[in-house]
Amino acid sequence: MFVVWKRPDGFHGAEPKDFKVVDIGENARLWLHKKDTDWFPFRVSGGWQDQESTQRLNRLVNLIGKPTASWIKHLINEFHHSMNDDGKKFYKETLDWLKSLASNLKGDTWEIEIMAYTVREVVSRVQDAEKGFLTKAKAQ
Repeated sequence: MFVVWKRPDGFHGAEPKDFKVVDIGENARLWLHKKDTDWFPFRVSGGWQDQESTQRLNRLVNLIGKPTASWIKHLINEFHHSMNDDGKKFYKETLDWLKSLASNLKGDTWEIEIMAYTVREVVSRVQDAEKGFLTKAKAQ
């Protein structure tokens, strides 16, 4: 499985006004499509779950810059749509999956650097949401 970056230039005929820019780490910025949060900015390839993994990753990436409550709500929604009935197990599997992506980035050096910043930011934000997610997952 590899993660590649879909650059914003000409994506679905998009124009600069169709994107927002978020800071990633200290030295990088990422363009996020304002409407297409499923298929942009990354693509996961190399396995039978490519589309599902791509959407899952991109939905998380597109939460960057949003409050922790948005992350918790998203994780709860993902949990309810998963085959998993144990919140702790779901959370651990999600975090492990995200961390595994960090070692499977493919592209030019600067693309890999920005993708690595992005995955680290997503992991950090998911970790920030852990307590709230587990509390809500347990209650439901």
